[in-house]
Amino acid sequence: MRDRRRPIRVRPFTNISRDGRAWIVCVRRAGRHVSDYFPDAVWGGKGLALVAARRFRDELLKRVEPDLRVRRRVPKGVRSETGVVGVTMERYVVGGRAYRRFVAHWSDPETGPMRKRFSVGLYGKEQARALAEEARRKGVAQSRAQLREQQVAEAERRLEAAPPMPRMVRNPLSRKGIRMPRRRGR
Repeated sequence: MRDRRRPIRVRPFTNISRDGRAWIVCVRRAGRHVSDYFPDAVWGGKGLALVAARRFRDELLKRVEPDLRVRRRVPKGVRSETGVVGVTMERYVVGGRAYRRFVAHWSDPETGPMRKRFSVGLYGKEQARALAEEARRKGVAQSRAQLREQQVAEAERRLEAAPPMPRMVRNPLSRKGIRMPRRRGR
């Protein structure tokens, strides 16, 4: 009977998982998928294969963009009235009078959620919306740059502390003496 357990995850290394007799590195960014397979038999054991997988992952993370996916669920029925992600029209009341403003939302890696407001009464509807869209664009670009710097610094720190890349014991293209899963025919 086949073993149906989930693959083992190596924490805090979220891009590395264990599959049978090998480590797998998978990184997905913006629709692109990069992965590699590090079998124990090729690298000379479980520990050395993990070292090779970690080094590959860290070198890869130095070159790719950071993970920017939003990990939250939007409440049902909530839609943007502006048609622009991160820019909303907000109605508020001060002293019994109702006002409207456009609000730009983005996430800052250090301080968390950020907002910038532009009053329709002060700027006019079109200019307030344009200012909110521009504020969001700038905020998201700044956040991406900070995340990229943090990711590269973390990958470089791990590479400096990591042991040297092990050398392969066997030729990975030769399946002789190596048990690797074969693909099933469809």
